[in-house]
Amino acid sequence: MAKPLAPDGTKNLAGSRIRALRKARGLSQEELMRDLQLRGFDSERGVIKRMENGTRFVCDTELKIIAEYFGVSYDFLIEGEEEE
Repeated sequence: MAKPLAPDGTKNLAGSRIRALRKARGLSQEELMRDLQLRGFDSERGVIKRMENGTRFVCDTELKIIAEYFGVSYDFLIEGEEEE
């Protein structure tokens, strides 16, 4: 059974927001991956690029680590809106 895609046809909803957060901090994809790995994000090279491009599914535990790293909520990563 195929996994569902985001409305825009990508494999995740958070990729564009992850890219925007990374760029706002002036981080390269490699620097972000290194920082996330120090927080328990277990992944291979190139995963940030695939997440940002929407060609990779992102699991809930990965989103949790990313949200905590950037100091944003799950809702922001998924919906683009912060909780009030």
